[in-house]
Amino acid sequence: MRLTEPPSCHPFRSIEHVLAMSHAGAEPHVVVIGRDALPAVLALLRHGCASVRSLRPDAAAPDCERADLAWILDVESERELDDALRAAHRRAPLIVLEGAACRFCRELPRYAERAGLDVVSFDHVSQRVMLAPHTALAMAA
Repeated sequence: MRLTEPPSCHPFRSIEHVLAMSHAGAEPHVVVIGRDALPAVLALLRHGCASVRSLRPDAAAPDCERADLAWILDVESERELDDALRAAHRRAPLIVLEGAACRFCRELPRYAERAGLDVVSFDHVSQRVMLAPHTALAMAA
């Protein structure tokens, strides 16, 4: 099953909204996971992010550099989604999954659970899901 972004989705249009909902601070460290992440990386840098790192969901990334926010923009398969969620969880306390999430929203809780994450919010209109580690929600309660 192929899960790709619709051609009209441009991540740089939603950067301010994603950063605002994540409460990541004025100059957050962000990791962007996706195949076509360059527009988002450049927009984040222009927005004033202190550090932006890009990862491809199909490539090994042995480091686990910490970030304030992990933003998954696109994945091509369910396996890439699983790998991207695990990579994001190792790096950031908050994860935003954008675009392809609405195409398999019934399966998302299963992928999130396998990665040790809970779905915090789901916005069908913007096709955006916010996830956080199990422990983060327990500590907030």
